[in-house]
Amino acid sequence: MRRAALLLLASACAAPAGAQTREEGLRTFLQTTFADARQDYADTTYVVAFADLNGDGRDEALVSLQSGMFCGSGGCALYVYTPVRGSWRQKAELTIVNAPVRLLASRSHGWRDLSVAVRGGGALPRTAWIRFNGRTYAANPSLAPRLPGRPTGRVLISGRAEGRRLF
Repeated sequence: MRRAALLLLASACAAPAGAQTREEGLRTFLQTTFADARQDYADTTYVVAFADLNGDGRDEALVSLQSGMFCGSGGCALYVYTPVRGSWRQKAELTIVNAPVRLLASRSHGWRDLSVAVRGGGALPRTAWIRFNGRTYAANPSLAPRLPGRPTGRVLISGRAEGRRLF
């Protein structure tokens, strides 16, 4: 009887047939958004982490894209997307980002601060403090201030994270 109740509860909580998970929906969104990369950069991979950055109870998506189109000698692109009516809206595009990407306890303009590693491309190696300016996050971590003290906070994207194929 208990097992039957658990099975009934599990089936009631399951997504409807044909419904996409949050990550599947995000992947479909990314494939459409970056469709121009499909032919020349079919090897593009991505790593995604979800966290509520603005305190509205819904997770934003932080997406690190890796391929010749999105990476250079200083690092790779990191996009921040916020959920909007069943889809996603780009909130930020950061260039030359290296892992780890951390979620900090501090906030700027109501959004959680981030930290990322800066290295390569001629930049002095350090941990950059990425703050929200009211509209977006700082685009170039090499120009952002150094994070004071040792980096703390939850690691959202680690250097060991294995990317998934985008296409």
